[in-house]
Amino acid sequence: MILSRHWTMPSKWTFSIPRVMDILKRHKVGQNWLDPFAGKNSTAEITNDIEGRGATFEMDALEFLKSRENESATGILFDPPYSADQCLRLYTPKHNGRAGRAEYLAKCRDEIARVLKQDGTAISFGWDSMGIGDSRGFDIIEIILLCHGACHNDTIITIDKKRIKHQLQLF
Repeated sequence: MILSRHWTMPSKWTFSIPRVMDILKRHKVGQNWLDPFAGKNSTAEITNDIEGRGATFEMDALEFLKSRENESATGILFDPPYSADQCLRLYTPKHNGRAGRAEYLAKCRDEIARVLKQDGTAISFGWDSMGIGDSRGFDIIEIILLCHGACHNDTIITIDKKRIKHQLQLF
């Protein structure tokens, strides 16, 4: 696993940060990638944002993920609101206070595991390095800490690969 740390200016729009854009380019984010919490400037082909903001879909993120076919995405950007407090202040009318809570995000991760193709990539953003999770069949390949200075929390980017399931062949 690769671990790196970089200083960069913060932005409420994660994908407007030049260092983040470099990471997305390196992982070839684009065609057949999903972004259930797109916000602004997402480079994923299929975007969802409950507030609209020019996204392909305007749904609850969990409902968006549930609407996707099994193993249909090459990659997924997972950039939910980073705290339950932020969700309660900003998103309660639309998410009924669910987005940002551990149980809601766990259900989103379950759906990401279902939707992502084998050997697909999930890039998660937040204040923890949880990623999608070993128990869901993922291996962390890289963690990037973006330091934003003394008055801001770091952004932690976790890059996971979904394991390939090996079929037992009988002769």
